[in-house]
Amino acid sequence: MAANISLFPVITDDLLSKTRFQASPYQLYYVRNDQEYVLRTEEVDSSTIVHKVIDDEGIWSPDDYQLCIRRKYSIRTYQCLFGPNGIACNNAKLGIALMWTSPDSKQRGVIPIGEIENSQRDLEFELNYEFSEAQLRGSVEFSTIIYLKEAGTPLWGEEHLANQYGCILGELDNKFVIRLDGNGSVFPMYEIHEPGQPLWYVKCDWIDPTYDLFSDSVSIYINTAHKNYKYLDKTKRTFDEQLLKEIMASALAVIITKLKEQEDYWDATTSGEDLQNGSVSEAIHYFIDTLEWDVSGPEAMSLSIRKFFDQRI
Repeated sequence: MAANISLFPVITDDLLSKTRFQASPYQLYYVRNDQEYVLRTEEVDSSTIVHKVIDDEGIWSPDDYQLCIRRKYSIRTYQCLFGPNGIACNNAKLGIALMWTSPDSKQRGVIPIGEIENSQRDLEFELNYEFSEAQLRGSVEFSTIIYLKEAGTPLWGEEHLANQYGCILGELDNKFVIRLDGNGSVFPMYEIHEPGQPLWYVKCDWIDPTYDLFSDSVSIYINTAHKNYKYLDKTKRTFDEQLLKEIMASALAVIITKLKEQEDYWDATTSGEDLQNGSVSEAIHYFIDTLEWDVSGPEAMSLSIRKFFDQRI
């Protein structure tokens, strides 16, 4: 494995600790009807740094809504970063930025956060950035970096320091990786191992759909014990995205059909009045009102949902 060897000083753990650098947890959210809605992150596995993004309302998806990221930073004693024992000349300027990479989207970028000059004041920065809908897919890695924003004039003893604009001088904390699963954002999907059972099935466990949360009441189960699971395993070359779309479309048709059978609740669902935030009925109302799904009959509904998945996912 090749090793990266720097020809100039970069920030070390010891130097970083002297700056009293602090950063708040990453906050993810999206905006709907001029209102912010929080997106949760949950570790995929305790042994990894990958987090899946969860919308407890079951409405957000990376194809239909923007992804916003917010974070606060503070640096207290950063004078140690300048001079012969630091990483930049005394009169240079350092910058802090969020560097992001999205291999699945074949994109990467840098978001400026703030700049550091050799002074005495405490520094407070806030990052608030919006990725547009359908911009990102798959895994996205975030890394807070420190770089040379403006070259200085080296004094005696500073000749060994980096002095070229844009030169990255290190990372300030651990990488943060999220996984955007557009398919999984429509409603909760779970894998189970049940020999002798079908490849998939859907469960609707609500009592009052105008109040009960969509994320708690609706789920689709994919059976890993089924012989055809190989077509739904994204880690295999046999993975068939179209089959997954068909399953999701069919499951949503089942959910909507069941809710239509409850006439009192269906009237409230279609009107959109007095619906609990994140409820089953609010989610279905969104599909009908905003996504313009035609649920007038079984044939129209099936066609409308499948057209949505073919065009948007």
